[in-house]
Amino acid sequence: MAGDEAKKDNDKKKETKKRKTKIKLGFKFSFFVGLLLTAILAFVTMFIYNQERAALGNEVKQRGVAITKNLANNAAEALINKDDLTLSLLAKEAVQEPMISEESKDLFAEIKKIFYEEFIEKKKKEIIKNEGIMEAYIVKNDGTIASCHNLKFIGERYILPAGIKPVTKNEDVLIQEYTKNGRKYFDVAVPLITSVSGKNYMIGEVHLTISQKIISKVVLIAAIKLVAITLVSLIAGIVLTIILVNFMIKPVKFLMGGVQSIINGNYDVQIKKTTRDELGDLTEAFNGMAKSLKEKELLKGAFSTYVSSSLMEEILKDPKKLSLHGKRVKATMLFTDIRGFTSMSENLEPEQVVSVINEYLTLQTDKVFKWEGLLDKFVGDCVMAVYGVPFPKDDDAYRAIRTAMDIREGVEKLNAIRRRRNQITVGIGIGVNTGDVVAGNMGSPQKMDYTVIGDNVNLASRLEANAPAGKIWVSEATYNETKDKIEYQELEPIMVKGKKEPVKVFEPIKVKETV
Repeated sequence: MAGDEAKKDNDKKKETKKRKTKIKLGFKFSFFVGLLLTAILAFVTMFIYNQERAALGNEVKQRGVAITKNLANNAAEALINKDDLTLSLLAKEAVQEPMISEESKDLFAEIKKIFYEEFIEKKKKEIIKNEGIMEAYIVKNDGTIASCHNLKFIGERYILPAGIKPVTKNEDVLIQEYTKNGRKYFDVAVPLITSVSGKNYMIGEVHLTISQKIISKVVLIAAIKLVAITLVSLIAGIVLTIILVNFMIKPVKFLMGGVQSIINGNYDVQIKKTTRDELGDLTEAFNGMAKSLKEKELLKGAFSTYVSSSLMEEILKDPKKLSLHGKRVKATMLFTDIRGFTSMSENLEPEQVVSVINEYLTLQTDKVFKWEGLLDKFVGDCVMAVYGVPFPKDDDAYRAIRTAMDIREGVEKLNAIRRRRNQITVGIGIGVNTGDVVAGNMGSPQKMDYTVIGDNVNLASRLEANAPAGKIWVSEATYNETKDKIEYQELEPIMVKGKKEPVKVFEPIKVKETV
């Protein structure tokens, strides 16, 4: 027992936890839209970043080539004439002033610095001549430095950076990339060519060292700006998404309220259509469903205790076939009544009377439902059943007679059992008639019943009132409908209330073998 209680407590906790962790549709939609926007903006940012880096790198190379060629053109004549002053000025002029700062290895600090300068301080960028050029060398043919950005290196032997091959006279320009101390550079080399007697001779070469930090810095600034724009766009997109989602799920909330009303048994709920889209279509479908459920619930209330389950299913499948208002139809009415009920009531206790009546009424109800009749009502010990409403069939009269014959046979068997038990037995008289009646809901707004009324109903009741115990009296109309299937014995005509002429009476004997 303790284990079962503990299990129940755990199940309750799990259920409570599930309810607490419920994630709303608006949050899910906003989250996935935000995720999608983030992925798209990240892709666009990386694409633009790579494109700009490639374009800027190409621009830096072209600028370096232009400066190097210009330096070579001016240095060739000065080198031949040994004009050291000109060479020195040329090399020094090619290098940027002031010198570019050392590249920071702390990316976060670099980003923070750029963000502060670009967005907060809005510092005006200093225009630097030949920005990014770190070194300039004019080298003689023998490998010694004729001129340099730094005078102390003049006269020393020029050593190519690791991994860089020398330029030849057949090359117009040679651009190579290398890494030194963890930093990346371009080496732009141009041969110094002079012509003597129509022949070209290489008298030296010019080397420019360009730092790639200028590329990284400019691209990083652009990337930071792009990321900032991306974040603003993302936040704006998420906010708009939340507003849009809240607008979209408003009808869903109305639908949820409507569903809850139906769960609580209120089928009168109708939701106002607020949008002309799928949600609007869903609202219309919901209203149609609520209306249909209301109709079916009314039908269940009206017929669930009067018809068999198979007929109930048929009614619910197509309620439009059923008219609850007064409608003239052809039907067969069956009435039964327990004979000697009054005297029996005087000799038994009330509880015993109820027990006896219920046993016989149950038997008759089973037979009515077996042959798909409408159990119209019980009036004391009297049963009224109708065939042909709410849905008419070709064999309504036949099924009514078969019901009467089954009731007669069932009562005989039940009486035999009760005699063996020394219990009281009863006889039942049955009357059946076929004809036009008015079928529909009868009564008041407070209490209504689906039933049939008309002269043909009265005739069926009169036949039952005159039929002896254990007998079935059938009208001529019902006889004519069923004589091909049922074997009858014609009885003496009788006078009934409301009729001026005698009424022909027939008693069913058995079902014909051809049926």
